[in-house]
Amino acid sequence: MDIRFIEWMPFNDNGWNKDRFLSYDEMFQRITSDECTLEEVSIQGLPAVDLQRLEDGPNDTTKWWKVPGHKGRVGFITSMTHHFCGSCNRLRITADGQLKVCLFGSAEVSLRDAMREGASDEDVGTIIWAALQKKHFALGGHGNAEGIKKANNNRPMTLIGG
Repeated sequence: MDIRFIEWMPFNDNGWNKDRFLSYDEMFQRITSDECTLEEVSIQGLPAVDLQRLEDGPNDTTKWWKVPGHKGRVGFITSMTHHFCGSCNRLRITADGQLKVCLFGSAEVSLRDAMREGASDEDVGTIIWAALQKKHFALGGHGNAEGIKKANNNRPMTLIGG
């Protein structure tokens, strides 16, 4: 069994609050320390978890670790503090036919409308290529989590399909 911990990401209507954010480094420290503290609950005496770093794939969004002697892996999706934007090769098409070249970008291109207007496969390919050329290097061009939240024009994750 693989377990992945995902850093909280600021999307519309998800109650983003930087004071409640738990970074990859903090998650890792809590998991590998002798004392596990979760909000007001403190569990003393838990053994530290020994994690060994695994090699990630070239376009992986997860930093993978292994617990020696176990088959599963522990992963961290670190999109806010150790973003992987430079190697991201993902595109999303929303349920209403909008192409998003970045999860955090507000720019969308309607493939649905182009196809309904009779765009050929070649035309659709050109539209996708043009959208990719406008992709920002990091975090949709917002700089950091607070910049993403301030932009406040990105769909909630439930409408993006992540």
